[in-house]
Amino acid sequence: MMKQKVLLKSRKSMTVIAVLLVVFTGLCLFRLPAHAAEGFDFYTDNPGIHVTAGDSLSFNLHLSGTGATGSDVALSIVSMPENFSGYFKSGSYEVSKVHASGDAADTIATFQTTVPPETADGIYEIVLHAASDTDYEDNLTIELTVSGLETGESNFHVEYPDQEGVTGTSFSYSTTIANNTLSTQNYNFSSNAPAGWTVAFSSGSTQVSSLEIESGSSAGVTITVTPPEKAEAGDYTIDCAATSAREQLSTALNVKILGTYDMELSTADGRLSFDAYANKPSDVTLKLTNRGNIPLENISLAASLPTGWEAEFDTTTIETLEAGASKEVLVHVTPGKDSLTGDYATILTASCDNQSATAQFRITVKTSTGWGIFAVVIIIGVAGGLYFIMKKYGRR
Repeated sequence: MMKQKVLLKSRKSMTVIAVLLVVFTGLCLFRLPAHAAEGFDFYTDNPGIHVTAGDSLSFNLHLSGTGATGSDVALSIVSMPENFSGYFKSGSYEVSKVHASGDAADTIATFQTTVPPETADGIYEIVLHAASDTDYEDNLTIELTVSGLETGESNFHVEYPDQEGVTGTSFSYSTTIANNTLSTQNYNFSSNAPAGWTVAFSSGSTQVSSLEIESGSSAGVTITVTPPEKAEAGDYTIDCAATSAREQLSTALNVKILGTYDMELSTADGRLSFDAYANKPSDVTLKLTNRGNIPLENISLAASLPTGWEAEFDTTTIETLEAGASKEVLVHVTPGKDSLTGDYATILTASCDNQSATAQFRITVKTSTGWGIFAVVIIIGVAGGLYFIMKKYGRR
């Protein structure tokens, strides 16, 4: 009997101890701060990436889980490699605390960091911390693998690099810049065009001096090259560069200036007027001058005349007229036989494939002297006849 009482008392003691252990454990768990698994998950979409020294990086930060819903979350940096810098950003502000919705799709903030240019190749870790005002917290580790090698070489490609035209022509080149680095690059444009030339870069319809291109993306850039009006004929090469913080891309544009076409049509003495008589040819010496810096070929001469008039050129075609040279051509202009006395306009034209020139003449048609004398003789004859008749029969 005594033995049973001792056994019963021992069992009661063990039960009390077990209850006390359960209560103590519960109190400890209640007082300890909750861990991320119990409250929320603090994460970024790409916690491990490959970068190169000098990169500026941005990580979107997220919180998911009921422990983050409607709470204010303090953000801090637990550890960072030597010489690295970083901060938290939301919108256009640097922040240390944000309000979380608990929706995993929401970006609560971004973490901005820069890999120092002198950083050696290797693996580096950044540890970030998020703590809510509801006593939940979690750490996020970002692993950066620094390497001097890129995934591929970026390039600056021009579709048609060789173009030609006369002086004063604007040349348009379609180019593409491909950013094959691991980060977004801002490319600044420049060129080594000769003095007096203009080079313009445009994206779409907007003229730009720089362009931001995301990693793995490309963008089209139109380059417009305009030579000065007096540019001499010849071959020119214009080097264009797109320079970012990491790389300098270049492309060469080749321009061939064929020269300047300029033709003048006048007369040997510079006068653009002369007298003529109906149905009689009048000679005019035309002077054709090549004022350009390249030869003119297959020049044709023609005339625009009043109805019934004719023009005959000693030659209607000039095969070649060298730069700076002049050539005289005789043209015979014959007014129509029914042309009345007065002023008439006549246009003479010289033209080739690349240029044309005109000269407008004022031609004064006069009465022929022979016909005038004949008319005077008739008048005198008629007057004499009348005088004779009146004298002979006037006294009867």
